[in-house]
Amino acid sequence: MSLVGVLLVGCAAKPVARQPLVVQTETIGEASFSPSIEVVSQLSSTTDVVLSPEVDGRVVKILATQGQRVKAGQPILVLDNVQQSAALDASKAESRKDSVNAERYIFLNEQGAVSTKDRDYYVTQAIQSRDQARAKAADLGYKYVSAPISGEIGDLDSVKLGDYVRQGQAITGIVDNSTLWTLMDVPATQAGQVKLGQPVQLQSQGAPPVSSTGKVVFISPYFGISGRSASPNTVLVKAEFPNLAGQLKTGQYVRNRIITGTSRQLSVPVQAVMMQAQQPFVYRVFPLKQVLAKIRASTQIPDAQKQKLEALPVETPIVVQIPVQLGLLQGNRYPVISGLVAGDRVVVSNTALLRTGMPVKLAGAAAQPGVN
Repeated sequence: MSLVGVLLVGCAAKPVARQPLVVQTETIGEASFSPSIEVVSQLSSTTDVVLSPEVDGRVVKILATQGQRVKAGQPILVLDNVQQSAALDASKAESRKDSVNAERYIFLNEQGAVSTKDRDYYVTQAIQSRDQARAKAADLGYKYVSAPISGEIGDLDSVKLGDYVRQGQAITGIVDNSTLWTLMDVPATQAGQVKLGQPVQLQSQGAPPVSSTGKVVFISPYFGISGRSASPNTVLVKAEFPNLAGQLKTGQYVRNRIITGTSRQLSVPVQAVMMQAQQPFVYRVFPLKQVLAKIRASTQIPDAQKQKLEALPVETPIVVQIPVQLGLLQGNRYPVISGLVAGDRVVVSNTALLRTGMPVKLAGAAAQPGVN
């Protein structure tokens, strides 16, 4: 036999040992959980009004532009007011004349030159003229369509110079988005968990998402009435929050989490959990000596594998599939209801390649013997 043939026979007679799978693990401990109710809802401004004139008139000036920030009382439109301006000027002149007369008769009365009756007549005339001027000023003021609140003007394209507008006609809206409401229709089955003052975490559906945190300020005493439409078996819940960056707008849809409580519980990362027939389980790591007796008694593990395990050092890490009962996923962790205790070590990588009784190498641990 040639030298090459001898080497090949020698290699075949002594197979190379297969190294254990390297896995990462995590020790079970407590984490903070916040039970919540998740709802998609629409935003509404706490301050949102319709801008409309209080009298009829033709538009002669437009003093603002759409999207502009305005202050309460700032004029937006000016209606034709020649007649009202003239009437106000005349009333002011009359008021000044009557005021001078009243002052003169007050002085003369103090000197005994005129009667008290004459003095009172001119004082009354002055008061009536002053009030008349104020009324004319109010009439003129109605010709200025002013912002009733501070905020941002909506679309102004519906009104142009020369247009004739009617009293009460909706011209545009003014909205203050600095503080917003999120109007949530909470299912009746969960409404009992909602309390005034509970925190609400909000996130927009855009990219990148905008986040904010507010609190519950209103819980409707009625079922199925949201203020916008009938919504059976729900309760309207309002949360108020600051729109500090100004990136959120009235009418926008967002995702909300009403935080109904906080607690600390044992937890397991989502990477450790696998499902089998709707039953969650994890792979827990044991030293071989702790589980060897159960492995020997198992009917699920082949005899050949049992023999290989018995030949390993007693401290060799072995994985065992453990069924667990878990709460709802929050973030990337599940609360543990049963199946694990604090200090248990579970596998968080390569879980799909594992099976009960398999020896593994823990990432970062010293080298372990191979398995044939």
